[in-house]
Amino acid sequence: MRRRNAWAVPVLIAAVALTATACSKATGYGSGYGASTPAGTTPASSMPASTGAMAGGVQTAALKVERTRAGMVLAGSKGLTLYYYTDDKPGSGKSVCTGACAKAWPPLTAPVKAPAGAKMPGPIGMITRAGGAKQVTINGYPVYYYAGDMAPGQAKGNGEGGVWHVIKLKASSGSTGTTGSSGNSGGSGTSGGYGY
Repeated sequence: MRRRNAWAVPVLIAAVALTATACSKATGYGSGYGASTPAGTTPASSMPASTGAMAGGVQTAALKVERTRAGMVLAGSKGLTLYYYTDDKPGSGKSVCTGACAKAWPPLTAPVKAPAGAKMPGPIGMITRAGGAKQVTINGYPVYYYAGDMAPGQAKGNGEGGVWHVIKLKASSGSTGTTGSSGNSGGSGTSGGYGY
């Protein structure tokens, strides 16, 4: 017999941990880990932290961990793989992917929260794109989806042009959003530098 509410315990633990962190005297997302928020980004501590809660009329999306041919990667709330673009300059406060690029590589919009139990490669922040949309950053890099990925577990954009890469994660057991997919992940299976 399958437990229907198996997800409730990790979510409750994450909510308690986030509340405790928010109420502590520590500052910044990466405090205690030696991380700092890159210039031009807004630290995650200023972003709403409650799962599914309404924050100023906008719902916070919980990111997930997905298994792909490239390994365990960060994914959006619907399980689609997330990417970073090496032509973006970390901490610059802007994305160089605009126009046709942004149609092929749509930005991940804020607010979001890290998946429970996953070790993120850097702090979550956000930048303001031309037009006012808030785009999520990780370790100062703007984060994107790939329009060619149609289902969870796909990573068709990984290695595209040598400049688009999945965001690799190390997850504790039980923190994956789904069991993953053996779907066509495509891509070269490479990831760029910067600890991703």
